[in-house]
Amino acid sequence: MFHQLFYRQRPRNENALTMLRDKKLRRGTAVWTADGHDIGHALRLHHRQNDVNPDLKLYGSYLELFSIPFGGATYIPTDFIRDYDPADNKLLLSVTLKDIAKETWNRMPLFIAHRQTTIEPLA
Repeated sequence: MFHQLFYRQRPRNENALTMLRDKKLRRGTAVWTADGHDIGHALRLHHRQNDVNPDLKLYGSYLELFSIPFGGATYIPTDFIRDYDPADNKLLLSVTLKDIAKETWNRMPLFIAHRQTTIEPLA
């Protein structure tokens, strides 16, 4: 209950990874937050090899992007990708700019830093 009172639940899309593969997400795709900020361009996907537990914020897959507002590499869990429009080459997140900063997704996750990741290049 404490967690629910003090931490806002963010909308998760557990099928986002399948959607990105089906729509063939491209390298260089513009990434936009839910509140309308262009935060960078998609580079690649990283998949956690073990210890996946979204309740502990150990998400299974992350989209790595290059972000000027966040000063370089930023890692967004794919669970927080709302949609991808291949015609516009635009990816929309379900989180805001403030959410990304609060979650410190501009820092490299430990499993990536320790090279315990499977890298999936984008089209």
